[in-house]
Amino acid sequence: MTRKTINKITSNKWFLIAVSCLISILLWLYVTNVENVDIENTISGIPITYIGEEDILADRKLIVTDKADQTVTLKLYGKRNVISSIKKSDIVATVDLTDVKNTGVVERVYDVSFTNGVDEKDVYIDKSPTYVTVNIDRMSTSRVDIRGEINVTVAEGYMAEPAEYNPEYLEISGPEEVISRVDHAFVKVERENLTRTVTNSVDYKLVDADGNEVVSDEIEVDKEQVEVTIPVVMYKEVVLAVDIIPGGGAKSSDAVVEISPPTIALSGDAGILSSLNKISIGSIDLSKFAVSSTTTFAIPLSNELNNLSGVTEAEVKVSVKNLATKRMIVSNIEFDNVSEGYTATPVTQYLEVMIRGPQEIIDLVNAYNVRIVADLADLGSAVGRYAVDAKIIVDGYSEAGGVGDYKVVVSLEEGEPDAHEEG
Repeated sequence: MTRKTINKITSNKWFLIAVSCLISILLWLYVTNVENVDIENTISGIPITYIGEEDILADRKLIVTDKADQTVTLKLYGKRNVISSIKKSDIVATVDLTDVKNTGVVERVYDVSFTNGVDEKDVYIDKSPTYVTVNIDRMSTSRVDIRGEINVTVAEGYMAEPAEYNPEYLEISGPEEVISRVDHAFVKVERENLTRTVTNSVDYKLVDADGNEVVSDEIEVDKEQVEVTIPVVMYKEVVLAVDIIPGGGAKSSDAVVEISPPTIALSGDAGILSSLNKISIGSIDLSKFAVSSTTTFAIPLSNELNNLSGVTEAEVKVSVKNLATKRMIVSNIEFDNVSEGYTATPVTQYLEVMIRGPQEIIDLVNAYNVRIVADLADLGSAVGRYAVDAKIIVDGYSEAGGVGDYKVVVSLEEGEPDAHEEG
């Protein structure tokens, strides 16, 4: 190889880098093997592991407190190749607590071991401190309620109902001294212009009875968040109404209806409540009274609606205006739907009836215009005397009608009526 070639090689950048690396390796091997002197290294902040904490102490309802503040510092002495191989993560400091049976403060010497295969015999350890103080407290478990500050606004025509929490309470555990300070879990929710029910998972704070937050790494809680549901429903004033059945010469336009209360406040799902404009609470038959009637009705509501008014009944007063009445004795009694092969004979010979209608019509009606008609369809082939309902018919004057309830007594016998009786 010529000098020119050698100079070209030795002046190459990569050649120089390779040579430098080789020299560094040779120096390291020399130092660690030939010059493997004793050195020292100080490692701080080594946490303590407590033997028996997770099983034996837990079975005894005991717990180690102030663990986060409990660390040790080790000064390690030994050969360079041993000490330099030990990192903080390779060190385990343990304290045996399996013999602890009561609360209080105990002092324990701790043991040190290495997880990277280093033999403890090859290392001289100077401990600081030489022992640790361990606080033992009673393990406590508590169930705390969830309370919240719910700041929401809703759109016009809607209302928010009390918030619902899932779960309804939290299970917390930890040192008795800490757990005893916790009064409840506190959540805060803020929403605006709601028109529907919303559910959110939110964080919470554990607080004391005065609302001050209780902070401790030693508290364990079964849930990381709380699910808060804010039910939002439609709010509406709905009119109460009754169905008017015409009769007794009176039409619905002749009736004056007063309902107390006239409306009821409801809340519920918008899909149901938006189309509900009135609630019919019952019916009034105008033929059942002459001038006025007062009736109390229960207010029917579906299970999907909430009665915000709290009123469950309504009083309905109906008055008939601008109609005249007249009483008369009527003897014209007839029977409909008499079974074939049977004879119906009126035992009742006459009734006093009331008719109602416009004054000019009532003045024209006489007793011979009025019939008392009873329907015997329900009696079938019965034999004997029966009191049956009857209705009043005013012939020739459709504007007039009978008012009130009437009964007649009929005698039913087998056999057809003779021709003389029919005539």
